Amino acid sequence: MNNNKWLVAPFLLAASSAFSLPQCPQPEFMELRFDTPSFETGKYRNGFNRFITWLPSYHMIHDEIVAVGKPVTMTAKFDYGSVAHKDLEFETVKFYIRGQNDTDWQYLASETTNSDGKATLSLPAMSMGQYRIYAGVPADGTGAEGFLTVVEQNTEAVLFDIDGTLTESDAEQIGDYTGIDYADAKDEAYTLVRSYLDLGYQPIYLTARVYWYGKGTRKWLSWMGLPQGYLRTSLSNETSLFRTAEYKTEQINKLEANGIKIVRAYGNAKTDAEAFIESGLNASQSFTIGKNAGHYGTTPILNNSYDEHIVTHVSNFPNANCQ
Repeated sequence: MNNNKWLVAPFLLAASSAFSLPQCPQPEFMELRFDTPSFETGKYRNGFNRFITWLPSYHMIHDEIVAVGKPVTMTAKFDYGSVAHKDLEFETVKFYIRGQNDTDWQYLASETTNSDGKATLSLPAMSMGQYRIYAGVPADGTGAEGFLTVVEQNTEAVLFDIDGTLTESDAEQIGDYTGIDYADAKDEAYTLVRSYLDLGYQPIYLTARVYWYGKGTRKWLSWMGLPQGYLRTSLSNETSLFRTAEYKTEQINKLEANGIKIVRAYGNAKTDAEAFIESGLNASQSFTIGKNAGHYGTTPILNNSYDEHIVTHVSNFPNANCQ
């Protein structure tokens, strides 16, 4: 039984004016690198896990965005092995939190993974701002970090697919996963994302990469000089391969139900285009690049480069409606 409602007291919901503008995101907080929390190693709760934890870990915390006043559940996934991806079953993990103004991590709770290697952390309504969540495995000292963003209603955001949109091609993800090489960036992809950050928009990375690519994806974003969150990967191979458009549509709808107002979205695949339009974004908000540019009524970006697009569509785009 955890006591989260007491442990997160410093972060509990603070009153805000109904007439105030949303708070602008602070990408510099997402770009900072912190040491992991210090916690004592311990014995295995499930003795069988000692036979898998010598393998490379591919742990992942799924980032969340939630509107002020709403509780949220964070989900951490733990698995080992680059081929087998064996779940860490029925093992104790410890959750920690770090806010924008904190000087250290604060312990929240200990939870137990299920048969799918997942552990969840339930949090009450939190104050507006950005938080880091860390989940560690005391038995072997491994862990993963993710982001929780608490926003006012109508916080404006720009959404980016990754493979073939920010990277040069869909196949580039293999390098990120194996750690052999970083994926090549699409021409002017960095400038595209950074331009919107400078205008005050919340970044959203929505990818069909399956969860075990999350670790490499965060490293790639840092290598690019971009903030790591909010990053959303899929939960299964089946979703990534066969339900991509449906998955992305669901995620966009979920984001908008939690206070996010997506003003523009970027993709490269037919499934991206379908998800953008089906979730209610119009053609002038939906951009596609590559061989499928313009599919499903989206606005095409030509020449496989963002150079001209930035000049004609981004340089004159207004600042986000935030303070």
